[in-house]
Amino acid sequence: MKLVRRLTVFLLAAVTLVVAADTWWSVRSHLALFDEDMRHDQALLARAVAWDVERVWSLGGEGEARHLVEAINSASAGLRATLTRGRGASASERPPGEVGHRIRIDGGQKLLDTTVALEVPGRTGLTLQLSESFDPERAYTLARVRQAIGTALAAVVVCGLVAWMVGVRVVGKPIELLVAKARRIAQRDFGEPLTLRPETELAMLAREMNGMAASLDAASREIAEQSAARIAAQEQLRHADRLTTVGKLASGLAHELGTPLNVVAGRAKMIASGEAADGAEAAECARVIVAQTERMTALVRELLGFARRRGGEKRPVDLSALVQQTAALLEPLGAKRGVEVRASTPDAAVIARVDASQIQQALMNLVMNGIQASAPGSAVLVSVLADGDGIPEQSARAGPFAVIEVGDSGAGIPPELIELVFDPFFTTKAPGEGTGLGLSVAYGIVEDHGGWIDVRSELKRGSRFRVGLPLAAA
Repeated sequence: MKLVRRLTVFLLAAVTLVVAADTWWSVRSHLALFDEDMRHDQALLARAVAWDVERVWSLGGEGEARHLVEAINSASAGLRATLTRGRGASASERPPGEVGHRIRIDGGQKLLDTTVALEVPGRTGLTLQLSESFDPERAYTLARVRQAIGTALAAVVVCGLVAWMVGVRVVGKPIELLVAKARRIAQRDFGEPLTLRPETELAMLAREMNGMAASLDAASREIAEQSAARIAAQEQLRHADRLTTVGKLASGLAHELGTPLNVVAGRAKMIASGEAADGAEAAECARVIVAQTERMTALVRELLGFARRRGGEKRPVDLSALVQQTAALLEPLGAKRGVEVRASTPDAAVIARVDASQIQQALMNLVMNGIQASAPGSAVLVSVLADGDGIPEQSARAGPFAVIEVGDSGAGIPPELIELVFDPFFTTKAPGEGTGLGLSVAYGIVEDHGGWIDVRSELKRGSRFRVGLPLAAA
């Protein structure tokens, strides 16, 4: 109701100003009129008394005339008559019957003196002076001021009450409803349209807010549908990339599986041909066959676990162990191309709360990208840093982070293409070497984990991809 209070205060200030101005002007006008009436009435009275004094003086002499003046003073408490001789030339030269006025202060009292020249036989310069106090005027002024103050207070109270009631009904209540509607919109509650009566500017605002809420509702639904479709497409993309990665790994795994299969076959032939005749040799062959079979089973399980599509489940994971496992898994693929894959991890465990399968997929994409960019005889190094070294300035996420760095010594990436490497289907490889999805999928996985990923590259000196993952709470 702050707006209603302000409107009420402004209205009361305006009413008070108008009433005060009207009171000042009214009092001033009445005082001027009162003064004019007092002068006029006193002039008429002075002429009448002068005529009586002149008549009594003519008939009974000066004593009777003065007796009449005393009788007038006794009969009127606020009026005093005095017979005097004129003072100065102005009084003596004034024609008989002419009235003169003068205001004077006597003992702190304001008086109006009215003089009139008398025409008495044998006397010259004789005047009659009537003196009347302005106390009635002062009393009238005080009464008028009190009346004006009372009227002003009544007007202020009445106008204040009316303004408050009208403000609450016309302004305050509609604004409260509009604020409540805005809060519901902020909380994504777009239903229940607001209707205000009567038709005012606030009612127009309510209709516009209803239209805005309807538009936001439609936009929110559309965004939700688009987000769901984008998430589904992203999941499909990641699964497809995972399967593509599995296909690329198959050739490397064939090399890894070839050796144990040859060992198994050789040992089995020794048993079948009778070369391992005694029980000790046969037992040794069986032990070797079992060991090689377990090795191949572990490799196949690892491959199937990586390719299996499942929802993300974040748990505390030792990134050092995950990096070593990933490097070991991709070592055969690197060896096939003549590229060494090495892991460098700290002695202490580096724990992050992640989905191990997804992070492993992202790392495998980065390592395979390094393998494909490296020349035979070079190496791809996967390192884990627990101190969060080298966090990019553009990352606004809160740490601390564990940083995994994948570095190669390949041809590097041209500076003008650095910003495009994480775009889907963007690739600098030769046809058949890649789909352009690996880095994009890796970027999406890391972003979903609240981390960051960036790249630094120099032509003919290789590239370094860094992945930052939030460390698990201690």
